[in-house]
Amino acid sequence: MGVNVVPSWAGRIHGWITNWEFWSLPRGALGYALAVEAFAIAAVAVPARFQPVGVHDWIRLAILSGCVVAHIELTWRVDLLRVTHRGPGPLFHYDSVWCIAAVVALPAALADVLVLVVFTWSWVRVWRGRRPLYRWVFTCFAVIVATQAAAAVLAFDPHAYPGAPVAPAALGLAVIAAAVRWLVNFGLVSGAIMLSTPSVRAGQLLSNIGDRVLEIGLFGFGVITAILVTYYPILLIGMVLGVATTHRVLLVADFRSAARTDVKTGLNNAGRWQQMATDAYQRAAATGDRLGVLMLDLDYFKRVNDTYGHVAGDCVLRAVAEAVTSEIRTDDTAGRWGGEEFAVLLPGVDPADMVVIAERIRRRVHALIVQPDRATTIADLTISIGAAHAPDPGIAGVDDLVRAADAALYAAKTNGRNQVRLNPATSPDHAGS
Repeated sequence: MGVNVVPSWAGRIHGWITNWEFWSLPRGALGYALAVEAFAIAAVAVPARFQPVGVHDWIRLAILSGCVVAHIELTWRVDLLRVTHRGPGPLFHYDSVWCIAAVVALPAALADVLVLVVFTWSWVRVWRGRRPLYRWVFTCFAVIVATQAAAAVLAFDPHAYPGAPVAPAALGLAVIAAAVRWLVNFGLVSGAIMLSTPSVRAGQLLSNIGDRVLEIGLFGFGVITAILVTYYPILLIGMVLGVATTHRVLLVADFRSAARTDVKTGLNNAGRWQQMATDAYQRAAATGDRLGVLMLDLDYFKRVNDTYGHVAGDCVLRAVAEAVTSEIRTDDTAGRWGGEEFAVLLPGVDPADMVVIAERIRRRVHALIVQPDRATTIADLTISIGAAHAPDPGIAGVDDLVRAADAALYAAKTNGRNQVRLNPATSPDHAGS
């Protein structure tokens, strides 16, 4: 009896498909992604079959594709740095200006082709190996669905679409279409994020309001680009240079902010917090004001990483960071000191108020329920907190103040954890229940 031998290449392909990390997504997220992608394919098929495409449309597609390639080539090096500094919300694509122009000036089917050009070239130059392919594919399909939704809005004025929206009514319809495109795309991607990562809250998806405002400005550039590609394509050289320059300048500003921000939690990083603490101490010393510092350390955090993995651990750190910032005052400053340790700067506070704030944080952390995914729930977290206050004998600078708070934190850790300890020179110990 013969034995069927599966060719090695076929076995490798089968193994790659069955082991693809896409299949490890939570069931709800997996079904959602497949449904969106299937809908995108169906949505593309309808206009591709029934909407006529002329030679001039292909020429405009080629021109816009050239603009896309030129834009990405001018910015990909600086865009690489953005990979490590992105937040939990939907990623903002600076090259969406070309997709907006395509949906206005081209038949829907060719607008989808341009989306594929944008995502393919961006993947090759920037994101390959730095982001799971299935996420990139889903985002591409989400943009295609959004593109078709915008095209459906523009189709209400068949005399002006596709083409340059020069009449007031056509221009107004183009603005509405751009807004619909943004809403659909943002909604689809946000839904995928929340289904695959339940610990991400809806408010976090809108955390970077600056990007959302910038997108509105790029919609305007997109409409102008649609007019240029229709009537004055040579002027698109200036548009490419302008958009690429804006892209680079804004990313540099983002990186300056990122240099002061902890990537995992969104809090001030240790260097930035230390500088703010130094400035606050100098002001307090000059005016005679009070200044307090809390040092916080999450108890048994290594167990979380060992039991649930580092991705779950990062979710816990973000949840704790949110708990800390929700319980401190407006003028207080929180930072991530390192690892699972945090620091809080409390200007104009007396020791009794420090205890109240620290206890609020401790109770809030203990009440946290973190769900990194549908199958995992992390609860009963505890945190130890050390506090110190200035002015105080023996404290001559911010380094002394931090050391005093850190010594109090050590006392809290060695005396049972899940408690608040004040620097003995400031006040008698205060232990939480």
